[in-house]
Amino acid sequence: MDWAKAKNILIVAFIVTNLLLMYNISAGLFQQEDLKLINDEYIKEVKDLLNDYGVKLETTIPKEIVSLQLLDFKYRDFNNKATINSFLGNTYEVKDNIYRTENKQLTFESNKILKYKSFNEEVLSFGINEEEAILLSSEFLKEHNLLNDNIKLKQVYFGTIQEYDDAPLYKLVYNQSYRSRFLGESYVYVYVNHRGVIGLEAMLLSHEKTQPKRKRTTTAAEALLRKMNDILEDNEGKEVIITDIELGYYLNPYDIQLTNWKNVESGTALPTWKITLKNGKIYYVDALKN
Repeated sequence: MDWAKAKNILIVAFIVTNLLLMYNISAGLFQQEDLKLINDEYIKEVKDLLNDYGVKLETTIPKEIVSLQLLDFKYRDFNNKATINSFLGNTYEVKDNIYRTENKQLTFESNKILKYKSFNEEVLSFGINEEEAILLSSEFLKEHNLLNDNIKLKQVYFGTIQEYDDAPLYKLVYNQSYRSRFLGESYVYVYVNHRGVIGLEAMLLSHEKTQPKRKRTTTAAEALLRKMNDILEDNEGKEVIITDIELGYYLNPYDIQLTNWKNVESGTALPTWKITLKNGKIYYVDALKN
């Protein structure tokens, strides 16, 4: 066991506990005065703590305290003839639930997750930049009806992803939103290199209803403190830069306690904080008050 590491984690946990205690005391005063913001002093303490552990912030920490309704969604069913024809045309082979042409492949995970790969070796450009990758991705998504006002490009990552290529490529991350708030776990990932769009993965949601009762959420600062140990441990020895913190909704099919999650067709999205790092990693923190 790495005792130095364990000690550091315990120290962080101790500091977090004290800061949360301070906040809970302050929160009582805020409720009495009916304020909707947490104070700058508390934000500064959180920033100082992050800085002490080498965590850099390239974004602001939201100060708002809001109440949100729970949302019910169903998963978009991609496994249909229209989708298959859109990606592969009318001529293809099917074996073990894998749809293939000579240089393309399409698979569906529980009908909810669409995965596309292109094996075309034709070179579009020997030197592709980020702007060109975004343009190629956008055109590809429009062609396959996967881009609209509620699906926005959120992040562009450049690096090696072994599943698609040994050489560096662009991974473009698109997030779905509902009423201007992010909606996870729903996404579109597009993989682009000198051969054009070589891969895509998508899981999207459709709104069914909004539950009437509003629930008060925790603050962004509290979410950061609660998740800090996981972030530090997950990125040990690496630079940690937080680029975005936002409040939205999260529905994870793997969290639903069923014998077979593949049977899940819908669920309730809960208010959740999303913390995004510069290296592309994303962390979700439940935002509901206990």
